[in-house]
Amino acid sequence: MGSATRESLSAAAAALTEQRTIDLATGEQLLAAALVVDGSAPLRSALADESAPVANRRSIVQAVFSAYAPAARAVLEAIASGRWSSEDDLVAAIERLGIRAVALSAPESVSITDELFAFSAAVTWNPDLELALGSRLGLTDNKVALVANLLKGKASQQTLTILTALIARPRGRRIAELVRFAVNTVAEASGQTIATITVAAPLTDAQKTRLGQALSARYETTIRINELVDPSVLGGMRVQIGDEVIDGSIAARITDLKLQLAS
Repeated sequence: MGSATRESLSAAAAALTEQRTIDLATGEQLLAAALVVDGSAPLRSALADESAPVANRRSIVQAVFSAYAPAARAVLEAIASGRWSSEDDLVAAIERLGIRAVALSAPESVSITDELFAFSAAVTWNPDLELALGSRLGLTDNKVALVANLLKGKASQQTLTILTALIARPRGRRIAELVRFAVNTVAEASGQTIATITVAAPLTDAQKTRLGQALSARYETTIRINELVDPSVLGGMRVQIGDEVIDGSIAARITDLKLQLAS
């Protein structure tokens, strides 16, 4: 993420938190806007054109999204006012703030991250499901219906809204990457950082607590553990925090050894 994108995203996020009411509709409209902008090259280019006057870019938002609620339009205008390292960064910002708005609309009793973790685990353990949701040949409506059926009675409307929007337009990302993006976005809104831990067998609560404390100290932020059990790692663990991967699994060591012997 370039410095221009980082600063613009921060300003747009501030515009979101300044809204008196952040309801589910606000998040839904922002996610819908991400689909609209991503699907229109001329619109994407116009909103990301930093050489154009800010007033002109804001006017485009007002014209294209005139039917949106004031809160959603205010965030989109803030995004249009920013400087972005790329058009993709602008789209990602709309998507990110849409997810954040949806998460903020959830009741305190609902954990969006837990629901997303559960969905991620279900996909990880079911190759057929991952293929059905990730195949480029599958119809979007069928994928959305499949997710709705899977989550019926098991997850909040907020989680369903987030996953539906991401699966409807994955922008080249695999299912696991989509869910990880959503989880990290939701966690950031509450001041947390997600560490996805892949192990051969489940960790005990005490082990997860110690690991979380160690990672929190290393990264100087509150770390929340997302555990994935995958027997293929054989032992040890693989840790992913953002784009950083620390692979201390036995499987990785065996692979390294094979490469050394082959060289």
